Amino acid sequence: MLFYVRKKKDILILFILALLLFEYIFGFHLINFKNIYWLPDDAFNGFLGWSFYRNTSETLPLFKIFNYGMGVGSTIIYTDSLPIMALIFKPFSSLLPIDFQYLGLWLLISYVMTSYFSNLILTKFGFSLINKILVTAILLLSPIVLERFIAGHFNLMSHWLILWGFFLYQKNEKSTRKWLTILVISILVHGYMFAMIMILAIFQYIRIYFEGKDKKDLVNFLVLFIVSLISLGIFGYFEVQAEEVFHGGWGGYRLDLLSFINPIGRSLNWSSFMSESISFAPSQIGDLIEGFNYFGIGVLLNIFIAICFLIKENITSAKKKTKISTKVLIFFSIFMVLFALTNKITFMGNEIFAYNMPEFLKPFTRPFRASARFFWPVYYIILLGTIFINYRNIKNIYISAFFFVILILQTVDIYPGIKTIRSFNNKSYLESRIKMDTNQLELKGVTEDYSKIIYVFPEYANKNWRELIYFAYKNDKKTNFGYFARRNWDIQEDYIRKIKNQFNNMDLDSDSIYYFSDKKIYEELSKKVASISTKVIVQDSNGLNHMLIIPNK
Repeated sequence: MLFYVRKKKDILILFILALLLFEYIFGFHLINFKNIYWLPDDAFNGFLGWSFYRNTSETLPLFKIFNYGMGVGSTIIYTDSLPIMALIFKPFSSLLPIDFQYLGLWLLISYVMTSYFSNLILTKFGFSLINKILVTAILLLSPIVLERFIAGHFNLMSHWLILWGFFLYQKNEKSTRKWLTILVISILVHGYMFAMIMILAIFQYIRIYFEGKDKKDLVNFLVLFIVSLISLGIFGYFEVQAEEVFHGGWGGYRLDLLSFINPIGRSLNWSSFMSESISFAPSQIGDLIEGFNYFGIGVLLNIFIAICFLIKENITSAKKKTKISTKVLIFFSIFMVLFALTNKITFMGNEIFAYNMPEFLKPFTRPFRASARFFWPVYYIILLGTIFINYRNIKNIYISAFFFVILILQTVDIYPGIKTIRSFNNKSYLESRIKMDTNQLELKGVTEDYSKIIYVFPEYANKNWRELIYFAYKNDKKTNFGYFARRNWDIQEDYIRKIKNQFNNMDLDSDSIYYFSDKKIYEELSKKVASISTKVIVQDSNGLNHMLIIPNK
């Protein structure tokens, strides 16, 4: 046992580092499976999607949830419910409490896995334990990961998948099985993570081909691509209409040419050193929400010093032949940056020029409106690449001190963001917040004889959706609305037409209650069906009013 611990001491120490940082920034209390009150909107919707899924019979494609949205949103893929965790916990659903969230656990898993792949990458480059600790801490404090917590995008905090991909590239991994493993796992985490890993795999196979020019490698990639496509179908990615998947939006959530030095996130300035006077807010809200890719002062200093070493090497040393692996990685980075910038280029928040995308390329861009995310792999290439350059050029007796200074500068700089997350997750604060009425006794009393909640009219994120969808889950009711990343607009429009016809023809569904948030529409439609229904307004324990029309039985 002692021998095993000594052999694995590096990874064990890095695991402890990940646990300590997780406790400091987030807190282990977030892992409490029964605590759903701390979840932001997007994460809470992930909990709701999983909650409906856990009570459904399994079908193909997997992860379908008809009761949540009744076809408007058809799968937990589009509720950001972390399908990989849903798959693990569903067999035990009958043993789990009604309120069971695994998102806090996923945050911890992501932190631990980041330290794991950091260790693998840094070991291959010969880093000592102390330098591994310092560099891994820098990775764990990446602002682009922490900003995702504020947004509630916990799936997208899984940047260890990107590190895993780079580890396979670093090893020049040719095994189709290993690339398939990471691709399938990324599909079960988030579609954007899959897209990034797939693009990296494409460039890896380009590299393999140019290094060996074996046609067998192209066949292997074709197998990889086909199996990935089949997996996307099996897991329900194609369950919404094609127009919704390929609906466009590329260019609305883009990278700015100076995003990497801009500390302005969606709700705060992440930098202690860079004032808002020398920062900038993007001109459109989408760029602010998704365009955040700030490196941090510590990492920017690390990059600057690495550039100085590269210039010095270029001047003083004979020009070395660039390896194919490096060339391919450079082309990969250029491709990802261009894709993240989109065809509408901005500088300091202002669009400076645009160009027309050829029609034959648009099907590849339209599914990815949040294009700025595609800079994330480049972020890690630059971060790790410049760390390796400095590690190679700074004397051994100084390198640990150098990384320590970088880490301290980075931590002090991004502390406003860390402080915001800690404030949000503070145990006392969470306990003092007004909690959603999870019982809704009044609403339960008037709806117990009905199986469906029909929102008049369904749209994106209807008012009171959190309370209503949770109520529907807890009381085994279907809904015609929800909060979905992708939705079937045809089915939603059909519901709207059907509801209008039901009120105009005085033909309400006897198994449905009709829910309203617009008082004017409520008063207008209630008059049309006054003879065949009851008009009811109930209030929950927090004073939230629910306006209902209940058909007479």
